[in-house]
Amino acid sequence: MNFKEADMYAPIKAFFEGLGYVVRSEVKGIDVALVKDDSLTAVEMKKSFNASLLFQALEGQKVACGVFVALPRDAFLKKQGHILHILEKLGIGLVVVAMDSPVRWVEMQLIPNMAKSRNSRAARALLAEFNGRSFDENIGGTSAVRLLTAHKERSLQVACALERLGAVSPANLIRHFECHETTQQLLHKNVLGWFERVERGKYALSWQGHEALDEPLFARVVAMYREKFENLEGGCDVQAQKS
Repeated sequence: MNFKEADMYAPIKAFFEGLGYVVRSEVKGIDVALVKDDSLTAVEMKKSFNASLLFQALEGQKVACGVFVALPRDAFLKKQGHILHILEKLGIGLVVVAMDSPVRWVEMQLIPNMAKSRNSRAARALLAEFNGRSFDENIGGTSAVRLLTAHKERSLQVACALERLGAVSPANLIRHFECHETTQQLLHKNVLGWFERVERGKYALSWQGHEALDEPLFARVVAMYREKFENLEGGCDVQAQKS
């Protein structure tokens, strides 16, 4: 059956959400990240069982409390004993996706060894990236495509505030719009090109920023922040906050 690796993501997401996990895809190089009870688990997807998949899984063990690999059912059945033996030895879990079925169900074959916690800098950064996203807008297993990251979501929050306020200082964005504490650096570095300094200490949206607010990938995040800012307590006296 002809399919893309990314086609495995939807059934895997549904399966783990059914087990009570919050699911995010493409998080700092991990295909699928799962969080439950403040514990982060990684899932690495491949269409075939190979050394590249094992390398990804072993790298994932450095930052996640546990790691699954996900394989199509037909690839698993070809080398079932071999695959189970290796993964069990390495403490890696396994889920199998029935990509050869009209109903693409998922079955857990192995449960990974689970560490109590990972407290390295990389693990903390991974969890911060996960928690910095309100929605799961990416598709696991994709490559060479634009992704919605926590940095972009923080930038979209600022962009929505500037859309409403015009020129404003970073301090007011943090105080009145609950923007991230790093908003000053975000505006100053302007990695995405969405902002421009219009006078000392005040920033506004650039034309690239206005265009970003209309991008389909960002639609749900933009809608969320626009609604939130419209409903600010007291109607949010815009003129008073431009100082």
